Amino acid sequence: MTDMARRPGAPLTIDCGTCPVQHVGCADCMVTALGSQSALPDPGLATQLPLDRREREVVSRLITAGLVSAETANEARAVHEPRSGYDELRRFAG
Repeated sequence: MTDMARRPGAPLTIDCGTCPVQHVGCADCMVTALGSQSALPDPGLATQLPLDRREREVVSRLITAGLVSAETANEARAVHEPRSGYDELRRFAG
């Protein structure tokens, strides 16, 4: 069982603005179907942090699937966002 499976309901934000393959892999990305970039918070306004365990696991899965190279994934950073950003995303996603 993965760490993600042990924590159901824990929020996970995928921000197109900090995606390591931004503008390269958008055409077939499933995340773009969830919302437009305008609904996501501006990553330049938030503090960048190292990825946590669950985020690293997700990036590892993207590497394994061939969607992201290891070199590109090393540039991925987490962004601390205010809680209100999650409420807006949840409302937008329906």
